Amino acid sequence: MKHLIRSGLALLIALAATAAPAAPDDARQACVFDPVGADGFVYDLFRDYAVQAREWGYDLDIRAYTDEAVAANDLKAGKCDMAVLSGVRTRQFVKFAGSLDMAGGLQRYADLRKAIGAMSGPKAAPLMRANGYEVAGVVPLGKVFLFARDRAHLASLDKLAGKRIAILEYDRASRLITEEAGASPVPASIASLGPLFNNGSADLTYAPAIAYAPLELGQGVRPDGGMADFVLAMLSGQIVIHRDRFDADFGARSRAWVFDTLFDTTLARARKAENALDDDLWVAVSEQQTTQYRAMFRRVREQLWREEWYSHRMQRLLKKIRCAGDAGLAECSQESEGGTVY
Repeated sequence: MKHLIRSGLALLIALAATAAPAAPDDARQACVFDPVGADGFVYDLFRDYAVQAREWGYDLDIRAYTDEAVAANDLKAGKCDMAVLSGVRTRQFVKFAGSLDMAGGLQRYADLRKAIGAMSGPKAAPLMRANGYEVAGVVPLGKVFLFARDRAHLASLDKLAGKRIAILEYDRASRLITEEAGASPVPASIASLGPLFNNGSADLTYAPAIAYAPLELGQGVRPDGGMADFVLAMLSGQIVIHRDRFDADFGARSRAWVFDTLFDTTLARARKAENALDDDLWVAVSEQQTTQYRAMFRRVREQLWREEWYSHRMQRLLKKIRCAGDAGLAECSQESEGGTVY
């Protein structure tokens, strides 16, 4: 009889454990930066990721942040188990991954696909981890363009001299490029770039097309301004996690899924935003200007190579991708950023 009672109790305990809700250890706090908040497309995209995370055994509690600095600081403080940040901001956590958004790094989406594909593969896994953090996914958020309140400022590189350019205060590359062009940097956050530009405190600023409406850049661009048809950089969104709060293989599995499932969806949104901009906003950049811009960016990247601001591995990777796409680039036969490619 006692044996039957013990067996019955054991069965009841097993059934109770099976029916119990997920253990607290399976719940994770996800802090998502989106300038628009919970109504933004980055936040909306992350909901799809959260659904997949449940299949991996994690229940993500998603919190929207409109201030990226706060999201990054909460990740550092351990308040977030994971965070979605821009690549520029991610550099402080995982230098290799965050360096993807470097100035003049890539200018074509086909090349960006190659770079993110390489980052998402198993060979890059050790480089996607640093200091207890790991980047568990990368998506493209679009090409970054230069916007001006007066389109005449975009006529040549010389026209930028003496102008005020609103830049991200924590991005050294932006400051160096602004100073290289003879302009004056106006430090800003992502949230304040738009207001500084729109109220005339800055003559120019930069942003991807997906930020044009959220930052209300049309207020500063209209009626006399425009945007240069030259890609300054590629902006990415990156999922950064505390490694010790997830399974050992979570990062690799997540990176592969994000690339296979979300890359094209996100890229389509970026392209749609670019195509939605009025044709009269675009200011054509001559071949001579393009050559000058590229040379300026190359000088700045070489300085940052010496300073080790960017990951040398990423700088070398992007140079190889650029030269594979256009072997005629002057840099391909130059010793910059780790040596010649050809």
